[in-house]
Amino acid sequence: MNRGSVMAENNQDIIRLLIVDGLAEEAEAILNVFRDAGHSTRAHHVVSMESLDEALSGRQKWDLLLISELDVPEALTISGVIERIEQQGRDVPAVVLSDQQDDEERLSLMKLGVRCVIPQNDDELLLLTAEREIADLNTRRNYRRMSVALNESEKQRRNLLDDQVDAIVYVGEGVIRYANPAFSELIRLDDEDSLVGKAFKELVIASDQSDVDEFLASIEDSGQALAAVQCTLMSEGDELPVRAMVTPTSFDGRFTLSLLVRQQTEQQSSIAHTEEARVSKPDSETRLFDKKQFQEHLDVAIQRVISGKEKFAIICASLDTLKSIHAKGGKRVSQPLLMEVAKRLGLSLIEHKACSWGGGQFMALVKAADEATVQSIADQVLEEVSGTPVTVGKNELPVKLSLGSIFLTDANSDAKTLLVRARNACAEAHRQGGGRLCFYQKRKVNVVSSVEKQLAGMVSQAMQSDNMKLFYQPVVSLKGSEFGHYEVMLRMMDPRGREHDAANFRSKLDKNSLWGKVDRWQVIQAAKDLMTSKADKLKTRMFVHLGGNVISDKGFLPWMGVALKAAGIKPEALVVELSEQNVVRFSKEVPDFFKAVKDMGCGTSVCEFGCSLKPLETVKALNLDFVKVDASFTKDLTAESKGEELKEMVRKLSDSGKQVIVPRVGSAVEMAPLWHSGVDFIQGEFLQGPADNMNYNFEE
Repeated sequence: MNRGSVMAENNQDIIRLLIVDGLAEEAEAILNVFRDAGHSTRAHHVVSMESLDEALSGRQKWDLLLISELDVPEALTISGVIERIEQQGRDVPAVVLSDQQDDEERLSLMKLGVRCVIPQNDDELLLLTAEREIADLNTRRNYRRMSVALNESEKQRRNLLDDQVDAIVYVGEGVIRYANPAFSELIRLDDEDSLVGKAFKELVIASDQSDVDEFLASIEDSGQALAAVQCTLMSEGDELPVRAMVTPTSFDGRFTLSLLVRQQTEQQSSIAHTEEARVSKPDSETRLFDKKQFQEHLDVAIQRVISGKEKFAIICASLDTLKSIHAKGGKRVSQPLLMEVAKRLGLSLIEHKACSWGGGQFMALVKAADEATVQSIADQVLEEVSGTPVTVGKNELPVKLSLGSIFLTDANSDAKTLLVRARNACAEAHRQGGGRLCFYQKRKVNVVSSVEKQLAGMVSQAMQSDNMKLFYQPVVSLKGSEFGHYEVMLRMMDPRGREHDAANFRSKLDKNSLWGKVDRWQVIQAAKDLMTSKADKLKTRMFVHLGGNVISDKGFLPWMGVALKAAGIKPEALVVELSEQNVVRFSKEVPDFFKAVKDMGCGTSVCEFGCSLKPLETVKALNLDFVKVDASFTKDLTAESKGEELKEMVRKLSDSGKQVIVPRVGSAVEMAPLWHSGVDFIQGEFLQGPADNMNYNFEE
């Protein structure tokens, strides 16, 4: 929905809308706002309480309720619609389209449960509001799914812990939150006695209580990823020497310490001390942790940030001079350089957690609450690590670092994403010349006042510079056909040399006169390509997608007839294709347009089908040869519904004499359900991607 992204890819996440509007034409216009923005849609037109109940009674989840305040059907009220949805326990955010300027009226709507009130004809605000509300809705849905998954996971973990042979106890803030049967057995506690809620130190002999309590508190405060403690527990009046491996974890959604407790003999004491030193210390030479240890520390830090205990940041450091030095001197020179830099970096960050990440990059986890603190640490690293050259043999090698940083936050807590973004910030520092720190900045999209105007300029420039090209993708019959069919696909090269599929921006331009020129160019170029191809000219048909402008352009079809004749192409070779949203938008003109196309001898087709309010009624009266369903239906083939909606639609279209095409078939998994669904044609990468020629072997 990002209107600022001029070349945004088509969004294949289906938006499911409930539209309350007394006029079907207005409801379709609202729907077209989303489709013009590149979204696949499913919609239900609510005109009565019965139609609302029908929509809510199925298994379908709805994403947004749009209510046109000026055209609410007589049988409905805004409050009644919202109450009915709430009564059925559905979470569907409501947005009211209104020209009401009165603040009290807006406030009364918000009190009813309306999430937002926006001006009736502000399409851009509608899209931005819908984006926000659907994002919030998906967050709530994910939270519910994760809550169920967490509860199930906790049940399974309790079962596993209960069956463990090792004694395990979970301690948070000094209090026992869980102890498995093996731990109770270790200290000879009756099964019916519960330890939950008791202070862990009460199980420790008096002389060790203070030390153990302070040790666990320090581990909890520091967030140390792995530690060990030796103490003596009380067991029915006897003393029981034990050793506990302490690991930070979470339990019942709270930060907790997991203690793996084992009875210890005197002979095991020296071994235990050795193991403790190994697990709790970094490399003795570089003072850097290995990757696994660092990631454990990072996981703990994320838990502590989410629980509000501390604030952390990641710093990524890259040795910019390594690549050029390796190219000149090889490993003989670059390896000693890298080792010396690692030593300097480990010493500079000795109070923090740092590791070598490979490829001349290092990661550090630092305690920092603000950018000033991180900048101070970075300045120290730059001075101590790159302040003096490294001497290797007789060579003095320069050291140049680039640093990138990102903070750990509640909203930024995925470990993999954090590490990638830290590296991106480091790369930005390198682009700025190195020797500096850059903080990760979320990429900002420049919002333009008129996306259409900017796009029109780019398309016009591409036409003038001959930077447009046609590609052809085979449309293959599943029932056998004497013709070989191809979809004509337009692509444009922008000033930066990037290629863009017209399908991603056509809907924003195809209603103005500029796109009429593009359509004329397409027809001429496709005719030329067919004449110069090796394909059988009499047995080849091309689907050419035309914009909405040609529907009202009285001179287009006569011109097209002349152009085809001049190129030596018979009209039967061309199938004129219109999008469903343009068929809806120009519903009065389209029947005559398609009739004229048929009278010329060309074929007719509607594409992106199935996303209007009543798609079957939309094409019922049209003289169509083909109907190409929207690509979102292909995606449904691998969903839980197994494409049932598509199969039902195919059946009804076939009964009405229309041949059905399913596009974007990308795998055998998507292909399998289509064999027995009644579909006539398929198209997609599974068969062949777009090519600059028409040489597909349809007989294979």
